[in-house]
Amino acid sequence: MTARCGTAPALRARLRAATQDDHQELDDALGRLDLADRHDYACFLRVQSRARIGVESWLARCCPPEWLPPAQTGLIEADLAALGCAGSDTLDEDVPAFAHADEGPVAWLGAAWVLAGSSLGNRMMERELTGRAPEGWPMQFLRDETMPAFFKALRPLLASDEINPGAERTARAVFAHFSREADRQLVAIAA
Repeated sequence: MTARCGTAPALRARLRAATQDDHQELDDALGRLDLADRHDYACFLRVQSRARIGVESWLARCCPPEWLPPAQTGLIEADLAALGCAGSDTLDEDVPAFAHADEGPVAWLGAAWVLAGSSLGNRMMERELTGRAPEGWPMQFLRDETMPAFFKALRPLLASDEINPGAERTARAVFAHFSREADRQLVAIAA
């Protein structure tokens, strides 16, 4: 466990520790993309959109309505359209479903934590891109304010000292779902 995990509230620290390798695997895969390049940025956005559709759908079934994370796919699709990559530039295969068993009354918390926490990475990417991407680069998704606000609201739920293996397994499943989609998209652009 990293020092940062050790100082975070209990459940949040457990989720970080449980997903550290999964998170790194996804970061490594997406880190090969140059987000200031139109083709690579479109790939990144497709990974985000296609993976989130399945997770957002699962959360709509399993999450209490008052804790449902804000939908991000509309922002991502708007960015793809601004790049000229909507519709015809996406893969023909169906969008992958997020198939994960509902593992208890708060298993949804693991999925919500992953989506909400990704907004921190989005902030870092947006700052880095601002200095080197072409002027007018579409970043509605990266600049979104609703997910960071949701993450802030979610934090008290992550302060629990209760062991929540369902939330941990769900968080790991979300990272695996995103990694599978990243692999699919990276193979498709390499072909």
